Amino acid sequence: MARSRAWSRLAGDMIRVDRSQLALIPAARCAVGIAVPLVAGQVTGHLLIGVGAAVGALTAGMASLQGAYRSRVTIMAIAAVSFATSAFVGATLGHVIGLDVVLTAGWGFAAGLAVVFGPAPSVVGLQAVIGLVVFSQFNLGAREAALTALWALCGGTLQILLVALVWPWQKFPIERRAAGAAYQQLSAHVASLSNDPSALLDPAALDELRAAVVETQPWGDPTTAAAFQALADEAERIRLDAAGLARTRARLAHAVSGDERVVGAAHDLDAAVDASAALLGEAAQALRDGRHVSVDAVSRERFRHAVTELRATADVTDGWDHAVLTQALGGLTALAGQLRTVAQLTAVASGERTSTASDVTVDAHQPLPRRTPRPPLRVHPLELLRANLTLTSEGLRHALRVGVTLALAVAISHLFPFGHGYWLAMTVMIVLKPDFATTVSRGLARSVGTLVGAGLVTLLVAVLHPSTTLLIVATVGLYGASVAVLRANYVLYSVGVASLVVILLAFTGAPALSLAADRSFYTVLGATLALVAYAAWPTWERARLPDRLAELVEVDGRYAAALLGAWADPTAADRASLDRLRLAARLARTNAEASFDRWRSEPRGRAGSDVSADLSVECAQGVLAAVRRLVWAALALHGQLPDDGPTRPDLQRLSVDVERALALVSAALRTGVVPASFPHLRATQVALAAELVHGSSRGGDASVLTRSDVVVISETDLLVNAVDTLAHLVGVPNEVLAESGEEPT
Repeated sequence: MARSRAWSRLAGDMIRVDRSQLALIPAARCAVGIAVPLVAGQVTGHLLIGVGAAVGALTAGMASLQGAYRSRVTIMAIAAVSFATSAFVGATLGHVIGLDVVLTAGWGFAAGLAVVFGPAPSVVGLQAVIGLVVFSQFNLGAREAALTALWALCGGTLQILLVALVWPWQKFPIERRAAGAAYQQLSAHVASLSNDPSALLDPAALDELRAAVVETQPWGDPTTAAAFQALADEAERIRLDAAGLARTRARLAHAVSGDERVVGAAHDLDAAVDASAALLGEAAQALRDGRHVSVDAVSRERFRHAVTELRATADVTDGWDHAVLTQALGGLTALAGQLRTVAQLTAVASGERTSTASDVTVDAHQPLPRRTPRPPLRVHPLELLRANLTLTSEGLRHALRVGVTLALAVAISHLFPFGHGYWLAMTVMIVLKPDFATTVSRGLARSVGTLVGAGLVTLLVAVLHPSTTLLIVATVGLYGASVAVLRANYVLYSVGVASLVVILLAFTGAPALSLAADRSFYTVLGATLALVAYAAWPTWERARLPDRLAELVEVDGRYAAALLGAWADPTAADRASLDRLRLAARLARTNAEASFDRWRSEPRGRAGSDVSADLSVECAQGVLAAVRRLVWAALALHGQLPDDGPTRPDLQRLSVDVERALALVSAALRTGVVPASFPHLRATQVALAAELVHGSSRGGDASVLTRSDVVVISETDLLVNAVDTLAHLVGVPNEVLAESGEEPT
């Protein structure tokens, strides 16, 4: 049933159009970039030169969907140069069959290995291979090939200029879109906490915003740039404080024991959280629209009324309830300050000179402090390359698979008598991906797209013999549509690109009717060849999933241990290090969840064939669920870490034990070997809680529990439960866990 659902999701993805991913403005810009050389070529009587430049513009335009500002131009430039160089090599040497096979294999290997460096290098590698295989059908002299490559480079340069020339007239479009999307997701997350306090924000929700503020718009107003950077910082703080409020809401739920005042306090907290979500939603809309946020008076009054009611309830309670309510008030006070700051920053980011949206006047002429944004976690390219030069590396295996399969495709295309054999190698390059699910989905989408697009358009062009003007209009329209739907629906993109290639080739003469069948044949053969290549030497996700889960547990173990150590002595806490560990844990969670999703889409392996063959879906889901509980506790501890406070030696001991325990779980996930012993975390946590409640420093009076005491008791309880559950999932016997008083859940 799980596999059936996976295939159903695959079919659904093929027909679903994600409207939020439609790139209409970039599509219009790219269409202009391809229209200019075509129109110029027709007007001057050098149409083929215009077509050559349009091909280069097509390549650079596709690359323009990567990066932000300077990075986007850099990626486009590299793609344009790579395509032109590949076109020159293909046009001069591609007619030599043996050399063509070797060159294509080398290009394919390099393009396949580029996946380890990220999406942008992958796009460049793909364009370079396509340039090589498409132009290898020609047999040009060095001078003619150089001119062809030069015109392609000119077309790419035109697209780069179109991207850069609009910068001075744009008002931070990338930052605005990223900030709007991030705060919209933050608003939806906060709104969900009333019904589901255990909800976690998507780990990738703020990634686009963090990337955008690392590279802000050139020549942009420094004050506005600083506002967007500060908005990214506030989003991170709100994320942490929302996690703390959610955990406080859970404590109120557990504290309910017939006391109507506490029941009412829980509802008041829900009302304040809901009002906060509404205010964040208004900020998101304002950021997208480029205007200052107009704070809804109703939401603001709901927030104030809820806080007033909570404060009144806290004044008439004592003990645990009082400490929890005081903690809720502290969290709401912090959130209120952040909401005011977001309203102010939104006004500055929108170019408003003053704003009183949050009862605080902001002078936009007063520069905001320029903050240094935290760059994303990265590894040096050479270190990354060295780490992947092993057959156990997904990247190297993919590179070898692509290189060998492309060589075979080129050899086959020279053997068949059909025309335009480059279509086979191009299909293989587009379809073959590092993972099974994407290879299958791309293969199906490419086959459907080409059969519909290339087949139908080839027939239409062969029968109708359209004029040059009509071909230009069709080229520009198809290219713009292809760019627009690239991320929204790959089947539609495949239809557009296949049709576009047919139209471009039609400039050299109307295609024969037989080419429709030839291209359809090569498309199906190429997709089949890619799937066979993957099946012959696969890199199944089931072999990688244990490592992904182990890495997740290990990284979260370091993060949780560091947080406990920080609470043991708050004055000595290294907060910058905690932020880095939090980002690393978030990245590990993203990788593990993506790996799990890919694994569920794969055919089942033979039991005992590898470490993960015995890893059930239920076990993997249990690990992810237990880690989520650990993350709830960790985020609450992180968001409410005090600036100072008493030292707690028991917390330091618990920190060491938690890191050791999760290291044992991580090793068990990698090797399948169950640890013989396990730290007695529950005993340590129970002793810590007892000391806080009945400690001699308070004379045994539990009624004076502080907010920090409540956080430590509650979050260490949840954290230990999560760790012991992980131990149970990897096979640690119940009697071993029971020695520490823990019943695995």
